[in-house]
Amino acid sequence: HVPCFFNPHTHSSHVLHSPRWKRWRGTVFSETWPSVVRNMCLALCVSLLHTLCPGFINRTLSGFDILWGQLLSVTTFTLTFFLNQSYALWRKCYELSRRLQGRLNDLGMTMAAHAARTVKMTSGGGSADGEGGVGGAGAGADYVSRYTTESSQILQVMARYIRMFNLMTYASFTRSHRPILTPRGMRRLVERGLLTAREREVLVDSELPPTQRHNAVLMWIIRIFQEGREAGHIEGGAGFEQQFMEKCHVIRAQYGAIGDELSGRMPLAYAHIVQVLVDVVLWMYPFMAISRQMSVFLTVLGTGLLTMFYQGLFDLSKQFLDPYDNENYGKGEDPLCVDTLIATLKKSSRPSLP
Repeated sequence: HVPCFFNPHTHSSHVLHSPRWKRWRGTVFSETWPSVVRNMCLALCVSLLHTLCPGFINRTLSGFDILWGQLLSVTTFTLTFFLNQSYALWRKCYELSRRLQGRLNDLGMTMAAHAARTVKMTSGGGSADGEGGVGGAGAGADYVSRYTTESSQILQVMARYIRMFNLMTYASFTRSHRPILTPRGMRRLVERGLLTAREREVLVDSELPPTQRHNAVLMWIIRIFQEGREAGHIEGGAGFEQQFMEKCHVIRAQYGAIGDELSGRMPLAYAHIVQVLVDVVLWMYPFMAISRQMSVFLTVLGTGLLTMFYQGLFDLSKQFLDPYDNENYGKGEDPLCVDTLIATLKKSSRPSLP
């Protein structure tokens, strides 16, 4: 597990209880300070130019504050709506990631609950067939159930496939984990025990693109379930098989929805016009301040404050549009932590009972 700033388990409480004014990394201040300095220098130059020929500039900029105020209203509305839409995408991707993790955990729990077991009487009387329950529910008897050798092997392989599927799924749409799908990355999976050499050959030699190999692993999960059930190592009737298949269909829909959300997150023209509006409003502010006879100090300070908040909101929107940090809008300081999502599933996918 690689540490990162965002942890889905602790991030919310950490932010709410930490001294927010003292934070720098992961905030809009760390993102916007170059723009703040640049625009303040522009405002200073405009103010100095005004001191050289104030009469001409004052006549030229007469009524400029009215134009700037109208443009500010349009920019504020558009920017706040853009931010809301961007956060909705970020939240949607987070919910899909958590739902995907939950459905994969459901597969492991369902398999563990229905795997064949042997029942052994450890003390007292009674029959050894487990009548009266398991774990001492019968009169004067203690029963201990364990997985059969075959069912235990099936659960171990299923847990490995679930971990491998989760890893390859995130590698298919995140830049940080894409090297896993390279030939070197696949060989490393074999070395770490997530893949066998034969399984790696099957995936590499298949006609599937590298970013679609997790579909083959999902098919392996379904096949091992069906074969284990047919062999009697996984108990349950037709309803159980239908339920398992429905969970697999939900899993396929969840990871497909993540890719769809990332592919159609925002039209380029929309993001472009918002950036233009923000830049124009900030560049025009020094001229508006001069038309209102503001001092040089207030002109420069106001430019810096407006840049910090308006450009900061726009930068925050771009971070929300890149939830998995594929384009490094936020310098990788506050994305959804894929390492945490993978690590938590790895821990929970192992069979919990002997």
